[in-house]
Amino acid sequence: MNTDTIKYLSTKETERLLSRISSKRDKAMFALMYFYGMRCVEAAKLNLDDLRLADSRLYIHAAKNGISGEVILTREVRRVLEAYVKERGSDTTQARALFVSRKSKTGSGRLSTRQISRLFQKYAKHAKLPIDKQHPHVLRHSIAVHMADSGIDVGVVKDHLRHRKIENTMIYFQITSKKRHEFQARALAGEFVARI
Repeated sequence: MNTDTIKYLSTKETERLLSRISSKRDKAMFALMYFYGMRCVEAAKLNLDDLRLADSRLYIHAAKNGISGEVILTREVRRVLEAYVKERGSDTTQARALFVSRKSKTGSGRLSTRQISRLFQKYAKHAKLPIDKQHPHVLRHSIAVHMADSGIDVGVVKDHLRHRKIENTMIYFQITSKKRHEFQARALAGEFVARI
């Protein structure tokens, strides 16, 4: 994967996007997708019994040969999930899916990846994100770049993204290295450095 093809949101763009979402379901879903670097298919596959709010845990079924496993929910994500589950109800007799489609006639249908993409695009437009950043996979790229920018160890980011190979994670660190080099070049050309 070429670093130029990876599109990601700045932290301000991410905050702007999430703040524009009024639906409890959609806010919980996109917050999960961002904070845990989830793909659309991983969010669509989540079941209500994958979520254990009592001890702030979520089991993610990884896609693309990733490593499935349990994550600990942040306080913020837990809060939005609790609000959504309260609204949704915890009855699994009608629907096992965590994120239920409102378009289903019985109310028991799982949100499809296509529906998730359409919802994301709607919110991205509302948040005035650039067109090339109006796809949900941008959330996965964003958390990876934000973690790398924060100086988090590559192994931790690898585990967080459920990658099997470190090479898949390193692309995000190449992006941050490129940004650091550009910043250093601009900073060193500034007036505060000594002249030779």
